[in-house]
Amino acid sequence: MFRIKICGVRLKSDIEAVGQSGADAIGLNFFPPSVRYVDPEATSTKDLSGAAQARSLLRVGVFVNESTETLKRIAQTVGLDVIQLHGDEPVGQATELIAGGWKVIRAIKLPRVELSPEEIDAIAAPWIQAGAHLLLDADAGAAHGGSGKTLHWESVKTWAATHPDWTWTLAGGLKPENIAEAVIATGAQSIDTASGVECPKGVKNAQRIQNFASNSGLVG
Repeated sequence: MFRIKICGVRLKSDIEAVGQSGADAIGLNFFPPSVRYVDPEATSTKDLSGAAQARSLLRVGVFVNESTETLKRIAQTVGLDVIQLHGDEPVGQATELIAGGWKVIRAIKLPRVELSPEEIDAIAAPWIQAGAHLLLDADAGAAHGGSGKTLHWESVKTWAATHPDWTWTLAGGLKPENIAEAVIATGAQSIDTASGVECPKGVKNAQRIQNFASNSGLVG
């Protein structure tokens, strides 16, 4: 679906930095409590989407516990390519969206401890069967992502080896300083970050975006 997604962009300068870095996707955060929230009704948000489209960046909308009708309305209004479910949504919602022609990413929030493939499967398999793309994130509780906490990477690698045909994205505490290690440790071919390329929190930093993409080894 994508190699590198920079999530929680809020400014056109963020879009420019993402495009210049070689990353190929952006995330627009529609969860109101988040520091990265953008108003789906604002002209500036539609402008962000247009700027991303002009750079051929995949536009992902990040949502938490919204109704299916709200998801569709915002996706159509803003011009999203993908809907990311990042809350406590049921599998049936993904099934309904996919049946309607939408691409869906499901963020599954895993405990930050060693896990067996069977334990990860118990959470992941229903979403794969529904046709969703998996994003593996660290459980951040009520924050619903962006916590800067990492997963147990060896567990991810062991689990992924049992499902070589499944596509998935690694998230959770990824930043320029650890992304090379994370990719090697897990075998990830798709990565996602939000807080890892910010300084201060909630403000994207162009140099950190560039370093994240370059250090990942996934550009190009």
